[in-house]
Amino acid sequence: MSLKAAALRAGLLLGLALTCGPAQVRAQAGAATAPDGAALYAARCSACHDHATGRIPPKVLISVTRSAEDVIDTLALGVMRPQASGLSPAQIRAIAVYITGKEPVPRAAPDANACRGPADPHPSPGDWRSWGYDLASSRFQRDPGFTAAEVPHLKLRWTFAYPGRAAFSQPAVVGDLVITGGTGGRLFALDTHSGCTHWSYDAGALVRTGIVVDEMPAAGAPDHHAHLTAWFGDDKGTLHAIDARTGTRLWTLRLDDHPITRLVGTPQLYHGVLYAPVSSFEEVAAADPKYACCTFRGSLVAVDAAKGAILWRAYTVRERPAAVKTVDGRTLFGPAGGSIFSAPTLDPAHRLIYVGSGDSYTNVVTDSTNAVLAIRMKDGSRAWTHQVAKNDAWILLCSGTPTGNCPSPLGPDFDFASSPLLIGEGGRRYLVAGAKSGIVYGLDPDNGKRLWEKVLAAGTPNGAILWAPASDGERVYVATSEYDPQTRKGPGALVALVPATGATLWRTPTPDVACAWGADSCSHALLAGVAVIPGIVFAGAMDGYIRAYDASDGHIVWQFDTGPEFDAVNGVRAHGGAIDYGGQVIANGMLFVNSGSMRQPGNLLLAFSPEN
Repeated sequence: MSLKAAALRAGLLLGLALTCGPAQVRAQAGAATAPDGAALYAARCSACHDHATGRIPPKVLISVTRSAEDVIDTLALGVMRPQASGLSPAQIRAIAVYITGKEPVPRAAPDANACRGPADPHPSPGDWRSWGYDLASSRFQRDPGFTAAEVPHLKLRWTFAYPGRAAFSQPAVVGDLVITGGTGGRLFALDTHSGCTHWSYDAGALVRTGIVVDEMPAAGAPDHHAHLTAWFGDDKGTLHAIDARTGTRLWTLRLDDHPITRLVGTPQLYHGVLYAPVSSFEEVAAADPKYACCTFRGSLVAVDAAKGAILWRAYTVRERPAAVKTVDGRTLFGPAGGSIFSAPTLDPAHRLIYVGSGDSYTNVVTDSTNAVLAIRMKDGSRAWTHQVAKNDAWILLCSGTPTGNCPSPLGPDFDFASSPLLIGEGGRRYLVAGAKSGIVYGLDPDNGKRLWEKVLAAGTPNGAILWAPASDGERVYVATSEYDPQTRKGPGALVALVPATGATLWRTPTPDVACAWGADSCSHALLAGVAVIPGIVFAGAMDGYIRAYDASDGHIVWQFDTGPEFDAVNGVRAHGGAIDYGGQVIANGMLFVNSGSMRQPGNLLLAFSPEN
């Protein structure tokens, strides 16, 4: 995966809808004249979008399915930001208006519906304060604040409309505060009970990672002056630390000097150290044959959580890129790739960190792409590597022909995009990892030896298994997808496996229901993260439904369509869309669901609790 990091795929259909070709665009008109959107489109975009093939959407599709704000956000903040380098805000707006035929619509003020009093959250056992809930990435909320018997009585309490076209990220909940971000480049702190806004924070770039929250002493301050701190990453490769009570910035740190670094995976916190995964946009940038491909290497960076100082860095691809000549005389660089798109899984008892890596960008062989890696917590050294595919090299728009930066043969793009699950305590332990290939692997966490593998769906670059399986220790719950980007449709299923053997316990296909937005782009695939409470599994689908499944046999006990329009508490009418990327979180008696994807836009956070 590599720059797509999951949301590349999601951003791909829209992102490519915006630019194609060199990054620098010069206005055709003088400074006193408004930019000519048609001329800019003809010069920079028409070669691709007037002759669309493969995953590139034609202009007519963009004009029908996307808003001007979508196009502006993708150029200014999103996946096409590197290609849009040099465009002025006026040029970006002109292209967006020309492509869509629509003027940008005003958005709700960032702090609309302000809370009357200050935020005063207090950490509690019922919080959800990281991507995977715990260090093992289980996504198992043991203390949800409601029972399995109450799940059929869940009711919508409020909705909040994000600025932007999609609801990326994943909320974190601490006490009565939910902190969440999205494509508009802004983080929000909302009251869990009413949805009023305590504060917002301008990150300056799209926020795709989840949020990590914990108490941390301020740098140089005594322990009793600890900040309740929120950490997250952005699409410019910057890690942020802010005061969770006020939204005040504490520090920022760019995690890699590579110019097109991005952060997709959520950091993990342990004993004052953040372990932050790093990815990039290079798979997209390299589609331009003039780009010098490829020099980015994925990494895991250990950061002092209080001070924002790097302690060590562990590259996935350990060899430095070097110039190589291809058989047809081209000069490329490699090895490169191995982005980390998901939160690391920590094993403090054995002082190990487990991560999954993405594909390669070149045909230069490395042992660390498409792999599960074990990294030592003390210094970032490698304990073991389990690679499942050696020759998976992928660049956007390539077809297998060795031209430009294109690798040949072209790989299937079967990254590990989800966190490995560490299962078992005291007795036998298992590391369970799902890949975009549709295969789930059971590994020995001590040495990386493969114990079993299970094929659950046909592999796809969009991810047959994408964001986040979950486990309650008794079962592993895996969301699967057969999403087809050409038709923007396809089925999906939730599958329960035995952690020790990979045996299937049950499989529940997603119901074939109508989507709120109509038949177009109505997929029933499951891509988003899964979450578990005792007796119940929650999974969101591309059809916009959030569903609750009985953990013992997989039958659906509750569902809610998040796709229609709703009156949001921050004063606008907004709609949901496909549920993708970050999963739902359950905390302190409430269920929070993000609805909206770049595959089917929407910009809502929905809050549920059982009927009183």
